Amino acid sequence: MKNAVIYGFFLCLLGIFLTSCENDFDTNAAQRYQQKLMDSYRYYPLKIGNSWTYSIDSTYYFDNLGTIETEKVSGIYRETLTDTFRDGANRLVFRCLKEKQLPDQSWTILRVYSLSPSATNLIRTEENTPLVDLVFPIDENKVWNPTILIDPNANYLIKGKVINLFKDWPGTYIEQTGTYTFKGKDYPTINLVDVLQDDNIILYKSSRRTYAKDIGMISKSQAFFTSQRTDLADKPWSEKADIGFETSQVLIDFH
Repeated sequence: MKNAVIYGFFLCLLGIFLTSCENDFDTNAAQRYQQKLMDSYRYYPLKIGNSWTYSIDSTYYFDNLGTIETEKVSGIYRETLTDTFRDGANRLVFRCLKEKQLPDQSWTILRVYSLSPSATNLIRTEENTPLVDLVFPIDENKVWNPTILIDPNANYLIKGKVINLFKDWPGTYIEQTGTYTFKGKDYPTINLVDVLQDDNIILYKSSRRTYAKDIGMISKSQAFFTSQRTDLADKPWSEKADIGFETSQVLIDFH
């Protein structure tokens, strides 16, 4: 009788232990992670025929024999997924046609860039510069290196002058989430910071992007200036920049 009582006691303890383990072990974790991945992919919907139209306003600053000159470039631009192919590693790649609208409302082709999605990231390659645009799954405060595939010390030309555009870029991170209203419907958004505003005597840089679920990128703002004129430290960058630019890109249509 005593043995039976002890045996029953241990069975009861075992039952409590197994119940506790079942509660601690989340059998649906893998399913929830997969769902999170699928939701993350929706922030850049890749489908042949998808087309984004943006209004882009840019101003370029450059030193012309001691005088800061500016050039403004504004217009309507369209980016359309036209087809796919497999690269040398058999990875799926989407071709995207970038066009600009002319005064007569027709479109002229500027260039073609590529988007390469994987289970963990999305790589955008434009003008031979592959950048990691997004990483999956998307989590607030997640950090990654967008320039991991390029030489961050590579030179780029703006108005004939050399700049190190991606030098010392910190990791991109998702700052916060929000909501975007498009054609009367609300869409969840993520706000990305590529470069938090960095303003010192000889350099200014900042870069931010916003993506909406089921739409893609809805806005981007970037600025980059350099100057060796330390005596003008208190002046605005439009007056002291040796070279630089600022640009704003806003979605006006998607289908």
